[in-house]
Amino acid sequence: MTQVKINGKEYCIRDIFCREFVFEIPMYQRPYAWTTEHAKDLLDDIWTALSESNSSIDEMNPYFLGSIVLIKEENKPESVVVDGQQRLTTLVILLSAIWNNVSPKYADDLKKYLYEQYLRKENPFF
Repeated sequence: MTQVKINGKEYCIRDIFCREFVFEIPMYQRPYAWTTEHAKDLLDDIWTALSESNSSIDEMNPYFLGSIVLIKEENKPESVVVDGQQRLTTLVILLSAIWNNVSPKYADDLKKYLYEQYLRKENPFF
């Protein structure tokens, strides 16, 4: 029997959507079901946390988005989502909506982030 380790770690949103994680939604997960109201609640919560602080984003206390449970081998990007699929998917949708509604200066940075343009053959994970 393989020994299973359970690890907990805090991540910034920018670090969740990076080359260290390639998310897979297994067939047993329920389909995406969040409504506009759920997405609005999430965005409102994040916005409130941001606007209540006088600090720069890098100096703010972390905002707890909720736990995301993955099955992931160390040093491999494949990450099976056990819990948190609705939040992860909604974050991608919200970031995409923001991308479509900001100035080109910021849209280019978001596009690189959303499309993971650095995922090429020379990348050690692929």
